[in-house]
Amino acid sequence: MFVLASGSKARKKLLDQIGLKHKVIISDFDETHVLESDPRLKVKLLAKGKADRAFKKLIKENRALKTFQALLGCDSLFEFEGEVFGKPLNKEQLISRWKRMSGKSGFLHTGHHLISIDNFKGDMESIPFNKRFEEVVSTKLEFVDLSNNEINKYSSTSEPYNCAGGFAIEGLGGLFIKKIDGCFSNVMGLSLPWLKTNLDKLGLSELLLES
Repeated sequence: MFVLASGSKARKKLLDQIGLKHKVIISDFDETHVLESDPRLKVKLLAKGKADRAFKKLIKENRALKTFQALLGCDSLFEFEGEVFGKPLNKEQLISRWKRMSGKSGFLHTGHHLISIDNFKGDMESIPFNKRFEEVVSTKLEFVDLSNNEINKYSSTSEPYNCAGGFAIEGLGGLFIKKIDGCFSNVMGLSLPWLKTNLDKLGLSELLLES
């Protein structure tokens, strides 16, 4: 079985979509410890921190780990004009951001950290480099021009407040995205092509497409 170190409903839905049976372990990693300002490096460090923390919890709960093969930690940030946009803090911030983003483009960065735990023995520090894969996948998004009324209506829904950048491409926010350059599922928080490629490297492709 696969382990997803994230409570994201969008990421869980993506794994369900590709028939990847999984257990969710919500990491309690303290993100405030990562002070890096570069968005790509930051999501890389956050993904690793979440994966490692969830792995420790998994070991504590299931000492033998016989039923688990791999664990994935992810984190996403939206970069706009060199500034990092995480989840909006409130309605005022969301409206302000969308007024800036309207008609322009930005980058959704998702850090991925995949750990092979198939036949795991010993401690985490002993995991060889070829049993860990990490990468930041970036997707460029171009937004349509939005009216103040459209921005206000969207800000009155609950959707954008749980999303990096303040939008969900798979939801109402999909109305505002004119074009994407890069991986579509990455914008939802997890690059499925990246995951498949790296599960193949670990010899775990049989986990995919399970009915």
